[in-house]
Order: sequence, then structure tokens, then C-alpha cells
Amino acid sequence: MIKKLLILLSLSVILLTACQAQPTEAPPQEGEAFELYLVADEQMAGPDLNNYELSELPLAEEPIINTEDIENYLWDVHAINLTPEAYEQILAIFSGGMPMSGVPFVIMAHEERIYAGAFWSPASSLSFDGVAIMQPFDPSGQPLLISLGYPNEEVFTGEDPRENPRLKNALEGAGLLLEE
Repeated sequence: MIKKLLILLSLSVILLTACQAQPTEAPPQEGEAFELYLVADEQMAGPDLNNYELSELPLAEEPIINTEDIENYLWDVHAINLTPEAYEQILAIFSGGMPMSGVPFVIMAHEERIYAGAFWSPASSLSFDGVAIMQPFDPSGQPLLISLGYPNEEVFTGEDPRENPRLKNALEGAGLLLEE
């Protein structure tokens, strides 16, 4: 009797093990690892971002920066080194002047909205409680520094959205992430 129970128990364990779902690979991610879109509503200013859910912000049809435009992303300081062509494109967008209340944008990873912020002019006298990218001026290129608040981090309240693990994983998967 004990022998039959042991055989039955052994067969049960074998069947349960064989029936367990086999691990599957993660599905491939859709879309670009990194995209930066301007908000399509030209009347919207940086401070207006607080009045909207991220999913409600209307985006331009095409990103102004995507994965192919990035040489690398310095995670520890949140700075993007762009290709020379992409950097010139950023300079050209703002050559007509920057509104003092900023130009809103949304950063996405694999077609998922990660956070919103605004390009900001260093000439602005307005403070901004959000993520800011300062208007670039150096024609030879420089990293776009993604900072918290303007004129400094002390005006920023809340949690740092730049530390999003989905964004970090997307940049790492694309081979763009540099960490110190």
C-alpha cells in the first residue's frame, strides 16, 4: 500500500511539474526607446501642465527628438547628448524667440508617456515648478540638461519623474544609457 502511494505521489509531482507554464520571453517593445514631443497646443505654457493629466496633453504629430537623434543619455545628471543634426534642429525650433512661460513637451518611451516638462528661457523672470530643459544657445553643441524647476531645484515640489524605471530600461535597451 505504501509503495502504491509513493508511486502515485511521484507521478503527481511529475505531472504537476510538466504542466507548469514555461517562462516566455518578454514581448518586444513597440515604438522608439525615447521620444520628445512638443505639446500641440501652441497657447499652452509650461505652468499650464499642472492643469492636465499626462494622457490629456495633445502632442505634435512627430517627435522633435527620437532614439536616432541621441548619442547617449547621462542618467546620473539627466543630460542628453544629441547628434549635431538633432542639436541644430533644436536650435532652429527656438531661433524665433522663446516664450517666457516655456514651451511644453512630453517624453515618451516605447509609445508610453513618461512625464511632461517645458523648454525654458534663461531670460525668463517666471519660476517653474516642473521639469525644465533650458533653451540651448551654444551652436557647437552641448548636452541638453533636464533639470528640476526653474530658476533652480528649490522651486520644484513633488517626486522626480526623470527617475522612471521604464525610461531607464528603454534607454539601456537601446544602448544609450551612460551611468557614472
